[in-house]
Amino acid sequence: MKYFSIDYRSPPSGLGQIINSTSPDRIINGVGKEVWNYVLVTYSGCGSEQDDSYILTAHFRSQKAEQEGWAGPILNDLLDYLHRVGVTHVYDIELSYEHQEWCDENGYFPLDRWGQIMMSFQ
Repeated sequence: MKYFSIDYRSPPSGLGQIINSTSPDRIINGVGKEVWNYVLVTYSGCGSEQDDSYILTAHFRSQKAEQEGWAGPILNDLLDYLHRVGVTHVYDIELSYEHQEWCDENGYFPLDRWGQIMMSFQ
């Protein structure tokens, strides 16, 4: 399964990671360095444009997101990107406490359902 995992513990470094559960967690990159085999998702004010400890960084630029201090202004772009790269689910353990009826017992939401919930906060 390819999923987006929200990372509430490390907002300064990013919003979360895109993880493919069928791939190894760590790999050796093209310059011989061991890195996380995840895509780090960041946005203006929450993480850098490039984090070399990940295989790739998907950074969303938004002055509004930086000013407001949350990902709401980039949500449409984020959802489009997640769809394009084949993400099917979102692991959001905190949101799962409030919306248990829409996720599985482990806190995984179907991507479209998670997007609907998040859009309701705007």
